[in-house]
Amino acid sequence: MSAKLSIPETYVTSVDSEIRVTNHPESAPGVTPIIIVTLNRPKKLNAITGRMIKDLTVLFQTVNIDDRVRTVIVTGAGKAFSAGIDLSMDTSSLKDEPVGDMRDPGGTLALAMFNCSKPIIVAYNGLSVGIGMTSTLAAAIRIAPRTGAEFGFPFARIGLTMESCSSFFLPRMVGYSNATYLLTTGARYPADAPVLNGIFAELVDKPEDVLPRAIALAEDIVTNVSLMAAYLNRQLIWRNTGSAEGAHLVDSPLLYDMFAGRDHLDFKSSFFGKRKPKFSAVLSKDAPRTYPWWKELSTRARPKANTEKVGRL
Repeated sequence: MSAKLSIPETYVTSVDSEIRVTNHPESAPGVTPIIIVTLNRPKKLNAITGRMIKDLTVLFQTVNIDDRVRTVIVTGAGKAFSAGIDLSMDTSSLKDEPVGDMRDPGGTLALAMFNCSKPIIVAYNGLSVGIGMTSTLAAAIRIAPRTGAEFGFPFARIGLTMESCSSFFLPRMVGYSNATYLLTTGARYPADAPVLNGIFAELVDKPEDVLPRAIALAEDIVTNVSLMAAYLNRQLIWRNTGSAEGAHLVDSPLLYDMFAGRDHLDFKSSFFGKRKPKFSAVLSKDAPRTYPWWKELSTRARPKANTEKVGRL
């Protein structure tokens, strides 16, 4: 049985929240089509804690089913995006968990971003390493500055292995040779380094240019894009069958239903009527009949019996 999520009246949090959520524009009440999520521990270079991971995971799971939200921007406060995981956390007892119950929280966060039907734009305003990089590989779009920031996967330098599902995403973005180079050196590189090619969709000149560009991109998406089509296209890329013939068999019924779907029909009407389309299709009501076309693996841990004495059911 899936847990039910409560849809809030607003996502806005207090200015001192470690995950600060604001509307765009910030003064707008309620819920705006664009919300901005800021990692907000600038004195710690936005090092990520377990509580922050949980809050982000619930946020992405919630906006996924909230039709008021159409795009999410993630950025950092201060001069860094994220210095990675907060190393002050005590992890010595993690090995005591049964192997079958182990679930990397960063992977849970990455999957929440991966499965979110709303475009997530990551605006790296500065340094980003470790989980600051790996979890965000699941986003739709990443924007970084050419100067004033470095990026890396330092696991070999801190005695750890990859996390946040990054062994799936990273080599598919940069290629296996670059991925093994990044993971073997564990070093940090500027955004325009060839070894990072494929991670960032856009590069801007300076860190202060990143958020304005992300907002402009989000505004364009909200105004001009069918979010359902964008989401399905992203999933077609990631959840492909592995062969041209398999892609043909998956593509075809989706395409036929989309041709007859609400968003395409409104586009055609607007095209001939010389007006802007009003894309309003949502997965909960308008998804193609073959969605989802993949068999999703369950990542839930096995339920545990309550050994305490309880009354009758």
